[in-house]
Amino acid sequence: MNVIPFRPRPQAEPLAFAIGARVDLRVGALAAGIVRPMGDAEDAFTYSNLARLVRGARMAWLERGAHAVLTLAVPAEIQNALEADMLSEAVIEAGCTRRNLNVQLNERELVSAGPALAEDLRARGWNVVLRGDPDCPLPFGARARNLYCELVVQAPAMPDPFLAMDDGDRSPLGRRLLAAKAAGLVITAESVLTASQARTLAIAGFDRGGGAFAEAGLR
Repeated sequence: MNVIPFRPRPQAEPLAFAIGARVDLRVGALAAGIVRPMGDAEDAFTYSNLARLVRGARMAWLERGAHAVLTLAVPAEIQNALEADMLSEAVIEAGCTRRNLNVQLNERELVSAGPALAEDLRARGWNVVLRGDPDCPLPFGARARNLYCELVVQAPAMPDPFLAMDDGDRSPLGRRLLAAKAAGLVITAESVLTASQARTLAIAGFDRGGGAFAEAGLR
């Protein structure tokens, strides 16, 4: 009898990703994590690779002792080629539910290709986070309320404390924050550097913040 030795199939190399924190600007508590694939985005967002990436991110997040919702950031350069079915099935295979994972889409790509991807993800029960474009091209109203749960914008380093007040700043950003608040969206500053900036942003109407301030609070 010939004996064929068993050689385990080598495990696929884990895909590289980064997880950033987003904290509540009023109390400093962890509010969410943001997962960004590293390296080639098109390769990361194939079905099997995406499932492995998200599974690895979930495990790393839990090992960190964090239980807040994770948000998967879709890279702008591949967003218009994605299908909601593939994305939904891949993150479910990774062990995610509609309660512990959101999907972040980019406003500029939604403007160029239309809202089909956001609508299809919402139809499948996923919460969609909108990463806002500096030009604020999308109107915010009842449709935005139905499609998006959160607006992420790059906040000014020295914001006007009255940015989101009815009688405050009338810049495109000020008007957008007012509309987002009226639509019931969570408003997140993508990058917050200092505690002082965080306090001012909270006064100005922001709910959450990421970047160096959020990471420092978790150390």
